[in-house]
Amino acid sequence: MKTILTLLAGIFLLMNSMIAQPPPPPDGPGNEKIEALKIGFITKRLNLTPEESQKFWPVYNQYEAEKKQIRQTTIGTVKELKEDGDFTNAEAELAIAKHIEFKSRDLDLTKKYVVEFRKILPATKVAKLITAEEQFKKMLMKQAQQGGPKPNGQGGKPWKGQGK
Repeated sequence: MKTILTLLAGIFLLMNSMIAQPPPPPDGPGNEKIEALKIGFITKRLNLTPEESQKFWPVYNQYEAEKKQIRQTTIGTVKELKEDGDFTNAEAELAIAKHIEFKSRDLDLTKKYVVEFRKILPATKVAKLITAEEQFKKMLMKQAQQGGPKPNGQGGKPWKGQGK
């Protein structure tokens, strides 16, 4: 019951913080559903209190926005090159440089936000956040490999045992 209340409080607080911000542009169908699943997954894994949720989610949302910006400005060029087919040597050099730039900027951002998260959460929960994000990505990949959710809404096995 406590977990459900914490989850609901986290979602409520997140919704309140999002009302004051302009809505993000849609990235594709189902993006809101994935984000809602991610919020629930992280809230549950971290066992956030309502007070922690209130402070954590606005900072986490900013982190995600900055991460997305880095991805768009660095990886976009590499994606364009890959779609063209074969690399020339110069294009390959550019792709390598952009990949390294992305990894470096992503690491710098992670370091910056770990400091911010530690102002809000104990180190144990910050460590759980890092692993929870990785676990969530793996679950999404597994679901994609299994053909995604079923039409009747029962998306299956990757989500089974999520909270155990």
